[in-house]
Amino acid sequence: MKSSCSGFRFSLPEFVGSLGDLGTLLPLLVGLITFNGISAGPALTLIGLSYIVTGVYYRIPVPVQPLKAAAMIAIATGATSDQIRAAALWMAAIMLILAATRLADKLNSVFPRVLVHGLQAGLGLMMIRSGLKFVASYPKCLGMVVSGVNALPSHAGLLPSMADFESALMLLVLPQIPLTIGNAVIATRDCAVRYFGPAGERVTANRLSATIGIGNLAAGLFGGMPMCHGAGGMTAHYHFGARTGASSVMIGSLFIILGLGAGRWAPGLLPAIPAWALGAPLAYAGVRHVMLARKSFESLAGAAVVVSMAAAALLGGNLLIALAVGLILKVVMHGYLARRKSGELGREGHEWN
Repeated sequence: MKSSCSGFRFSLPEFVGSLGDLGTLLPLLVGLITFNGISAGPALTLIGLSYIVTGVYYRIPVPVQPLKAAAMIAIATGATSDQIRAAALWMAAIMLILAATRLADKLNSVFPRVLVHGLQAGLGLMMIRSGLKFVASYPKCLGMVVSGVNALPSHAGLLPSMADFESALMLLVLPQIPLTIGNAVIATRDCAVRYFGPAGERVTANRLSATIGIGNLAAGLFGGMPMCHGAGGMTAHYHFGARTGASSVMIGSLFIILGLGAGRWAPGLLPAIPAWALGAPLAYAGVRHVMLARKSFESLAGAAVVVSMAAAALLGGNLLIALAVGLILKVVMHGYLARRKSGELGREGHEWN
């Protein structure tokens, strides 16, 4: 499964691979623009810049995705654009602190792999379901989302209010932090090494935290989409042909073109994308993502944790629930096995005496 990357390859397979994660990115981006009022021009442009920076820096296809939990909560609750900007600035501060203190690498070294696999399996099932649903409910009026949107937000460069920071922390940031650390940092690092071998070693937990922090700093200051990386996105890019950072540069350039011409190009282009072109790749990438968890099925305890987490993610529609289930189950199993081992040793000692 490992692939070494030597240089950038600007080729058709790289371009096709660069499109593999649009089924995750576009629906949430469209929702934030439509229901929460973030400006399409800056959002598209900053996504493009983030993709180009990550492609040049990591030299392999590292995805740029919305902060999924925060985005879904924002859409569901009608959070304001300033609250979303405040959430991005909170995430920027938290992730940059994790990178500066090297705490992200320490968390990566102690985070149980079985929980990573459980998150991957749960996210994979959610991707499959979302891909199938997306085909059926693809927005018919994406052009209206970006038509007439200002190229720059009126509040560019200004900070949100303290009230926005306080509400964003409780509403959007706290539910997002465990998912960002678990999926966008640790699981993405795991995927990079598994897919790209030595080339993936450059994708460390600290570096992922730093690029997430920088991306959110820009989003918070200039009204873009709060962003992260993601293991599912890396799986999607990889299995649709992306092997080098060139794929990130190509998709990033496309987003910048759309962002700079948001009122002219995007209204005609976005509606032209067929539903299956986004939903089917997302579902297929979900299948491949579930397969990343197969190593944990080598033991009964590992399989139980992964299956429970995957079921919790699918039924609850939330990776945070899955992570909580996995943690509880792992603690319970660890205690059970410890008591069982202690009992066996006690019986052996009794028989020996």
